[in-house]
Amino acid sequence: MEAHRGSETSRAATRRVEVRPIRPGEDAAVRALFHATLLRGRPMPATVGDLERYASLGLDWYLTRGQVVVAVEDGIVQGYLLACLDEQGHRRWARRRALRWAVTMAWEIALGRRRGDARRFVWLRVRDAVHGWRHAPPPPFDAHAHVNLAPSLRSARTGPHLARSMDELVADTGLGGWYGELNVVEGRSLAVLERIGVTIAHRQPSRTFTWLEGRPIERITLARPVPLPGAAVGT
Repeated sequence: MEAHRGSETSRAATRRVEVRPIRPGEDAAVRALFHATLLRGRPMPATVGDLERYASLGLDWYLTRGQVVVAVEDGIVQGYLLACLDEQGHRRWARRRALRWAVTMAWEIALGRRRGDARRFVWLRVRDAVHGWRHAPPPPFDAHAHVNLAPSLRSARTGPHLARSMDELVADTGLGGWYGELNVVEGRSLAVLERIGVTIAHRQPSRTFTWLEGRPIERITLARPVPLPGAAVGT
């Protein structure tokens, strides 16, 4: 991926974090961070079983067809942004891969290879996905992103830098905006995001994360409009 205007360095206290496009050989670091933070900043419990296929479902399209920006501190990838600028292409890919994953998991459950928490994780994820497909409104924009940070970077203002990188990618393609999804404790205020122009497009309960955390968690779709280059403010 070509370098873009979002390549920048942020400083928090004495820290130096570089935000830049992913480089060859860094895919493994992105996958490791995905696993390490899958449960809202923490690893999934070991009882849910092997999640390699699940990680591939969540990462492979972006690493091969999308665009990826990473946040690097001391030479280590500590955050990433997975950017999709082809919503329809991603949806076609994701539907095929999600169906394949669900069928494979159902077969493993039928053979007794996934029991207890591993089986429950699969069924809850399938229920959440089906609920989203049936009840969620159409995407607010034709671009989306996933932002993920190691806990150590969450106070270093790296998240806003990654978001600005997505703004620039979207502005360059003229898509008008992008959306993302966030798992939050039910009822949590999102006023900080709303003050910077982010709107809430959809909410739905997350049965999977509610079970894993033992408290109500909801999945929120957030929309962020991006003015086109040269557009007048307020139009």
